[in-house]
Amino acid sequence: MWLAKIPFSIIAEWMCFIASILLIRQASPKFWKWFIPYLAITVAIESFSFFVNRVLHFGLYTQWLYNLFFLIYMVFHIYIFYQIIALPFIKNVGRVCLLLLIGCYIWDWNSKGFNVSFSTANTLFNGVMIVLSILYFYSLFQEEEPRDILKEPAFWFVTGCLVFYATSTCVSAFFDEIVAYSKKNNFPLRYVIMNFLNIIMYGCWIKSFLCLYRDRAFSRQLY
Repeated sequence: MWLAKIPFSIIAEWMCFIASILLIRQASPKFWKWFIPYLAITVAIESFSFFVNRVLHFGLYTQWLYNLFFLIYMVFHIYIFYQIIALPFIKNVGRVCLLLLIGCYIWDWNSKGFNVSFSTANTLFNGVMIVLSILYFYSLFQEEEPRDILKEPAFWFVTGCLVFYATSTCVSAFFDEIVAYSKKNNFPLRYVIMNFLNIIMYGCWIKSFLCLYRDRAFSRQLY
């Protein structure tokens, strides 16, 4: 049955999308609400690609769709990090990162065409996410008053991103070795790793939404 073939990564995305609808429709600060349309687009593209190619077997090439979505992907992540990093220079850092990513995106488009994975822009994006994650944790150390970061929505969002992008960068660095291992042992190692990373990241995002929901519920009790 085709339902049994659904990748765990898509299941994790749907769970995160549903959690966002249930938990953060009235979230504050309001920038968290942007997760709902972002995740809606994400699950729509992933589900469409899976359904037409793995269920209907149309063999439809959808890389161009992922490349188009990559623009939204980049802007969304930069925007969220800009909102949660409390450093005076973060606006300039965000602008520089976005300009570099868009420039690399255009370079990939011109040199490879729109039907090929933008590997250079993706690699740069991974690096940017790691740097921004480090800046977030650096901003926490700059705070004078200690707080329980395990109750902070931003902490879980950043943790999920850092684990995903740092590990996926390592996977890309050892891509040839992983492919050779997979062929030798007839085991889709990279597929398993990436699905596992997606589960971790979206699990952390759901935890962020739970923290936001808890804060809103606590605020209602006060008033």
